[in-house]
Amino acid sequence: MNNEIEEKEDFPVESGKHTGTPSSTESENYNCIQDNDQDEKHTSSSKNKTRESSFEEFNADISDLAMEKLEVKTVQWLHGNIKTQNIVNEGFQHVFIMESTSSTLKLRNCDQLLCINDVDVTLKPNKEVLEFLEKIPLDEKTTLIYWRPSSNSVTEVKFYLFRNGGTIEIRLIKDTSFLVVTDWNMILERTVVLNKSGTDKFMQHLKKPSNNIVFEGLVSGQPHTKACEFPKCRFLEKRRIESTKTSAFFTRRFSTISENEKKYLHVTDDGDLNLLNEFSKSSDFKLIPACHYAFFVVNEIPTNRCLKVEKNESQFVCVNYEPVDKIGDDFRFQLFECGNKM
Repeated sequence: MNNEIEEKEDFPVESGKHTGTPSSTESENYNCIQDNDQDEKHTSSSKNKTRESSFEEFNADISDLAMEKLEVKTVQWLHGNIKTQNIVNEGFQHVFIMESTSSTLKLRNCDQLLCINDVDVTLKPNKEVLEFLEKIPLDEKTTLIYWRPSSNSVTEVKFYLFRNGGTIEIRLIKDTSFLVVTDWNMILERTVVLNKSGTDKFMQHLKKPSNNIVFEGLVSGQPHTKACEFPKCRFLEKRRIESTKTSAFFTRRFSTISENEKKYLHVTDDGDLNLLNEFSKSSDFKLIPACHYAFFVVNEIPTNRCLKVEKNESQFVCVNYEPVDKIGDDFRFQLFECGNKM
């Protein structure tokens, strides 16, 4: 294991080139309610493991992110703090505020945490992220993925935690960076099921030739059967990182899992949800979490429509989802992870 990692320079941001979400179509501009410019912010708290740093010391570094001046929490082995806010339409933004210039894991102030061991923390509030970090076992390989606002690159760091005397230290394994680009070459995959929040209805695909998508209750002769054990409820989620001027989030595609062929979730012009052999611009989605993480909303990126389920039928419609917490029950969903890449 090589513990010496050479310092890498940031990739420069090309002028005028950002990979933000596509704009709405002209017809949708007439029908959909426009996003508010004001971001909704959220900070949750948990018990400190070490002393807190003064937030004022770093206020200049993060002023452009329009963060609330609220308490910041410490995670011991990061030697710094994590500040959290909920950015409308993108998710939770977890930002590092380091206690010294010699940052651990090559982190620096304002780096945004995206994933820990393939766990998507952009859908988790501050308290859950801190608890997850603090429970990482010693001497196990851990992967941390973060995005640096001053560049257009995402960094993946693999490391071991180990105890040296009475302190926890970090041993680097690999440190790589890649550009945030518009193709899907750099992706993360996992198997998931989508559940209508508060019900036993899960997204399922029907057999050929209909290729329709429905939300139905699971029926099994075996007690305590989990949703992940029903093949027609499992979908392959492909996540790609998108970036804006102040944050990064995941664009997602969902496909069926089959040895012979994969079919992608697709939204028609009428808003119906079905499956296609090829993905299109209407195959890209965002998950917008509520502040208190009770549920999230499925958003079709090109048109800004949201998924709604009435009885067993699903359709993407225009809706005012700000604030997300007040959206109707038919728009509320939960995502369950079934494992890693199939």
